[in-house]
Amino acid sequence: MKKTFYIVDDHEMLREGTKGWFVSHSDWSCVGDAANHEAAYSDFERMAKKDSLPFILICDLNFFGENTGFDFMKKIHDLYPAVKIIVYSMFFAGGMVQNAIKNGASGYVSKNASCDDLLKCMEKSFSGEDFIQEELQPNLIKYSKLTDALTRREREVMELILQRHSNDEIANILNIKKRAVENYISLIYEKTGVNDRAELVVRYGG
Repeated sequence: MKKTFYIVDDHEMLREGTKGWFVSHSDWSCVGDAANHEAAYSDFERMAKKDSLPFILICDLNFFGENTGFDFMKKIHDLYPAVKIIVYSMFFAGGMVQNAIKNGASGYVSKNASCDDLLKCMEKSFSGEDFIQEELQPNLIKYSKLTDALTRREREVMELILQRHSNDEIANILNIKKRAVENYISLIYEKTGVNDRAELVVRYGG
């Protein structure tokens, strides 16, 4: 089993810097990179045909186009379940970490962390273990306790809000009426103690 990774991030300098650091400081090798999801899908399709998929996919949680980072992760996880997914992102709130795990991530590291933390995450994944950066774990525990107070549907709506979906999109995804979405959101505000959508996203999805 080879220690290979592929990185998706829209910042070219970060991609190049990450690849260069791992080449110089570890036995991991980079088999490709992309600035957007479409290019990554194409590369993965090509690599799958050659049986040369990377062991790990490192990806950011950018929000652009019709696909969020979560949509991208879920699709890769569904199509190529053997590929381990590590989120490497500036988003570090508990809601984002939990959403990432739910959509297929086996690791999560903040971009504020050191390269050694990211390497540790990769090594854990290679050994078959999940890894959440230690500094992010309290936020995840706090968010999990919060969502325990929500109903299943309220949790679904909140997760989609944190993924930056509009009320119309949430209604379509959950196959419910927009008015029902609005009612669920009001209940979420009441139970979480926030006043509006912006505050909810900043507190739990930033």
